[in-house]
Amino acid sequence: MARPLVRDEEGVSTFWSFVGVLVLVAAILAVYFVYVVPKSGHAPLRAQNGDDVKVDYIGRFENGFVFDTSLQSVAEDNASYTKAFAFSWRGTWQPLSFAIGAVPLAVIQGFDVGVQGLAVGDAKTIVVPPNLGYGAADPTKIIVKPLFENVPVRVTMNESDFANTYKTPAVSGSNVTDPFWGWSAYVSVSGSIVTVTNSPVPDQTVHPYDQWDARVVSVDDGADNGIGRIVVHHLLDGSAVDRIGTRSAPGTVVFVVTAVDLAAGTYTLDYNNPVRGRNLVFEVTMVAITRVA
Repeated sequence: MARPLVRDEEGVSTFWSFVGVLVLVAAILAVYFVYVVPKSGHAPLRAQNGDDVKVDYIGRFENGFVFDTSLQSVAEDNASYTKAFAFSWRGTWQPLSFAIGAVPLAVIQGFDVGVQGLAVGDAKTIVVPPNLGYGAADPTKIIVKPLFENVPVRVTMNESDFANTYKTPAVSGSNVTDPFWGWSAYVSVSGSIVTVTNSPVPDQTVHPYDQWDARVVSVDDGADNGIGRIVVHHLLDGSAVDRIGTRSAPGTVVFVVTAVDLAAGTYTLDYNNPVRGRNLVFEVTMVAITRVA
């Protein structure tokens, strides 16, 4: 008599387990050949000496103030990117193009070295010390001044110096405006000597360099052997650092306020190029690399 057909449950289970293993192995191999092999076989081009590159960047001082950028979006965004006084607007905004290792270098050394090894799309923060940047500051161009400044009531000069200072001939009995402080002054002429008597009033607000407020604290007409003394308080604090300065007519920075020490009662004017003598922080993104044969 024929044996009845019986389902071999153990055999079926073994078969499907084998199929499952095959599927898993196939999936692993697919991932390997699709993702791993291509990457290991095609390493990205990384910037090296001799390459022509294009780089976007944001340049900051260590206090975070932006002094330069290649990005118009950063230039226009003052809320997120506080600008230093040294920052200048320009007509076009585009990535910085240069040859790495050019002779002479096309960019400062710290920047040139810092972008090497980056692939397109890579971002990096580069800190450039003065010796790899724009060099040390000239200490003779850094001037520390008192927040409470003494100014003479009476100043004597010759007619030529008067004309150069006040941009008008000296006329006895006339009144002029001091070009620096903005207060009124009385002119008297004796021979070739011109005496200018400054005439501010206590609590008057003046504007040195046309950049910040100062207050006339007191006027002592008889102090300093009759020369007289005006005490002026420069109303500066830490918020002025790297944010206030002056420019020449073409737009070149003349000086920047780089320190205000309320405890010492001083402020500092730096007549160096604003990027000299400072650690500079660059946030860079590699945009393009051209390998020169």
